[in-house]
Amino acid sequence: MKTLYKILGIIIIDFGLIWFWVYQMDPDPSISIGIFLLIPFVFIINLIIGGILFFAKKKEYSKLFFINSILSSIIMFYLFGKGIDRHQNNRLESWEFTKADSIFRLTRWKKTNGFSMSYSLNPGSSWGFLDGKCIEKNGDWYLTSDSLKMKIIDGEKLIGFRNPTDTIRMNKLER
Repeated sequence: MKTLYKILGIIIIDFGLIWFWVYQMDPDPSISIGIFLLIPFVFIINLIIGGILFFAKKKEYSKLFFINSILSSIIMFYLFGKGIDRHQNNRLESWEFTKADSIFRLTRWKKTNGFSMSYSLNPGSSWGFLDGKCIEKNGDWYLTSDSLKMKIIDGEKLIGFRNPTDTIRMNKLER
């Protein structure tokens, strides 16, 4: 039972350290390949600590770090994915809706107060066709481009996409 408490203590410390590291890193989806370096890094660091403790005749703690090498790798994988989600949620929000045989995606860029719209006829392919500015007024978003004025109300209804009075219910995409 003592060993279990020690493993839990190390896991809590690992979780805090890895969370802080990922938070400071603020990973962007373009560096998601870095997970193939970070997981082995965390794994090897724990093996090195376990090896040092083994040669220092602290075999009980050595076993804990050998076990923790696997657990900390799992924690790194999970927290790195959550870090990418947090990064994306801080920069954009997206909605989808379907009209006829097309799936439309509306993305509002939070940092630039812009928006973009794309459509897809087949899974895995999309074409961007509309960009513009967005302004918030009284909780609603007003989207304007060269020739189009739209509005998002209640966080899920798009007004003015094809016709000025056309109301489309959108599904917010969650990460």
